[in-house]
Amino acid sequence: MIDSNSLKEIAIEYGADLCGIASIERFREAPEGFRPIDIYPDTKSVVVIAKKMPEGSLLSENPIPYTVTSEAVRREIFLTVINICRKLELHDGLIAVPVPSEPYDYWDKENLRGQGILSLRHAGYLAGLGVLGKNTLLTNNRYGNRIRLGALLTNADIEPDDLANYQFCSEDCRLCIENCPAGAINGISTNQKLCRPVSQGYTRKGDELYICNNCLRLCPNGRGLDKKLSLEKR
Repeated sequence: MIDSNSLKEIAIEYGADLCGIASIERFREAPEGFRPIDIYPDTKSVVVIAKKMPEGSLLSENPIPYTVTSEAVRREIFLTVINICRKLELHDGLIAVPVPSEPYDYWDKENLRGQGILSLRHAGYLAGLGVLGKNTLLTNNRYGNRIRLGALLTNADIEPDDLANYQFCSEDCRLCIENCPAGAINGISTNQKLCRPVSQGYTRKGDELYICNNCLRLCPNGRGLDKKLSLEKR
């Protein structure tokens, strides 16, 4: 099989900036139908990787750079996951199932609420890659919330990483809550029915745009631990 260090070396070799491992036991509280074993019944370990988003994409007054960058990194990270799977399956008896963030397997049209086959931000938390902030984003001590996630499921029983033991959000910080133009954030969850109409839009041609990223951009912890600098629009 394969050990934790060897797997992480492979992940970094193929372009991951971060890699964490969670045991299947940590997903016992996940909703039925959205657990790793619902995707691949022989899952023993969940491997989560992250790639950093370019900081400059958040500084543009025009939403196109952030939109294109975000989509490009999402595609890039899934290709990274696939390449890691290919490498792992060179080991006898080892299976690796790639897990994308989209498309959604669940869609509540009335409430505009979508859900992927596995919650990658929760998987990232369970794999020790960060903590969930009041903005509901996974936040890492090194890269903050400027990351995109991918995952794979494997039948290899690999030593899991410890959960993150740092804390970001102070009790009195409400920047993400008070600066959400849709009023969609309550510090625990995000109301997608309120968020989507305000955060997503279209060009005149009809191409989709991400027109609001305040919860990400204005977070004092957005760049990581001890990097207390948000990106305010100039």
